[in-house]
Amino acid sequence: METVIFAHGDCDGVTSAAIAYSVFGGRVVFSHPVGLLGDLEEFAGQAERVVVLDISLDERTWRAVAEKLSAFREAIYIDHHPTPEGGLELLEKLGVKVFHEQGPSTAELAFRNLNPPHELSRVALYGAIGDYAVRTEWFNTYLGFWDIRALYLEAGVLTLGLEGLRRDHDRKRELVAELAGNRLPSSIDFLVASAIREARNLEEARRALPSKLVVLKSIAYVVNPGAPLGAMATFSHVQSGRPVGLAIEVKRDWAVMSLRSATGCVDLNALLRELAPRYEGHGGGHREAAGARVPVARLEGFLAELDEAVSRICSKQR
Repeated sequence: METVIFAHGDCDGVTSAAIAYSVFGGRVVFSHPVGLLGDLEEFAGQAERVVVLDISLDERTWRAVAEKLSAFREAIYIDHHPTPEGGLELLEKLGVKVFHEQGPSTAELAFRNLNPPHELSRVALYGAIGDYAVRTEWFNTYLGFWDIRALYLEAGVLTLGLEGLRRDHDRKRELVAELAGNRLPSSIDFLVASAIREARNLEEARRALPSKLVVLKSIAYVVNPGAPLGAMATFSHVQSGRPVGLAIEVKRDWAVMSLRSATGCVDLNALLRELAPRYEGHGGGHREAAGARVPVARLEGFLAELDEAVSRICSKQR
């Protein structure tokens, strides 16, 4: 049965794709919530089986995605992001096999539900570490099967190396095949070189952040930090002491951003799903780690309303 695997391009997405690839083989396409519908139409072709991994359901397209998935002989959806109301129910009603749970990484869910070779538990652990999903019973159990020091080294090389590769999808597909064979990330020369470069970039960006950080009432942000957005959003939150930190990269007419918070006072996923569409954008993710895209022309207004919303929400929690 011809299989196409659609996965997010970060550590959790790549490792879950490797687990699926070890079971089904097939082709791998890297996608994201907004692009998933178009990618299904462009790349699925005559495939009989489609597997979607670590890609949340976008508010504007999830119904069309569900309908599209129902057309395949077998469709599998594995994810851990919060979903639009009724999204999972519609998928299941249309015959899609759904494995969804908030808390675990998608890699953990793929390992638990796809029955890959047992040794690929190590690959699933990389995905969990890369996505900070390390508080599950499964993680603690399987952590004991491997050396924790080597495990975190390999996960770090993989996570940072993937950040450096960005949209080099051919290299990422190569990584999927290597990880499906349980090859160590530290043994893959191009990945190690990418990880080293990214680690140095991240440290330089962290040191330069105070001079670039814009601090508002309840959010702090940096534009074009030159390093992974997720990490720089965390540093923005930590260095400013504000409830929410953002790192923004301008890509032509779009502002692409990551948001981080560790205070617990605001649900970033819920807030962005509501706020971003009002600015012709889209957003979502997890409660304390999320992302959004808005047109550059609307960015200033978006940030101002976001700041007000976080101030209002967090003030109620005090």
